Amino acid sequence: MRSILLFPADRRRSFVDALACGAEAILLRPDDAANMTRDEALTWARGLIAAARGRERPKLFVEIASLRDGGPDELAALVTPGLDGVVLQGCEGRADVQQLSLRLAAAEAAAELPAGAVRIVALAAQTPAAVFALGGYAGASARLTALAMDETALPGGAAARAAARPLLALGAAAAGALALDICPPAKGNALEEACRAIRREGFSGLVTAAAGEIPAINRAFGAI
Repeated sequence: MRSILLFPADRRRSFVDALACGAEAILLRPDDAANMTRDEALTWARGLIAAARGRERPKLFVEIASLRDGGPDELAALVTPGLDGVVLQGCEGRADVQQLSLRLAAAEAAAELPAGAVRIVALAAQTPAAVFALGGYAGASARLTALAMDETALPGGAAARAAARPLLALGAAAAGALALDICPPAKGNALEEACRAIRREGFSGLVTAAAGEIPAINRAFGAI
């Protein structure tokens, strides 16, 4: 996946436009719900997954809470035909991936989906414990598709974030998974060059909240 578009829980935004933006995946974020309860946001996500069924479309992922914050309880509402994967917040190592994989297997069976249909992307550098676990994902689960950066909550400032980046790229490579990063705050031609620099660091794709950045990301990362 070269390009992933963040799509927050906001009824004013056009999902049809998001599907057509050229992203290889769309990440639905119930946590960003505006004027919705948590249950309403999960229903929103499930409704969009259903609306996309039968279309030629990007892959659809939904971000779920950390396993320590109620993430598994969301799976019954979200695991439905058309869901390609989940993005796990606050992942702190292979045990979290394995636990989520077991819970996904149960949710798939309840939804009458094929075993292994729902993939996992782990937000794997949000805490110090997560950074120290980055080398241990090999063999964690056949569902594991990618390790993703989102170091905004990582303590230690710029130095800690800079140290975590190569560790995540190497950990993903060791696990046979993709390494995903957040799109840099650059514009125009500078954006494409910044994306190429991130690719040279060992990352396979980028997550962005701006549909207009998708073409530059796709060009910079080429066919992966």
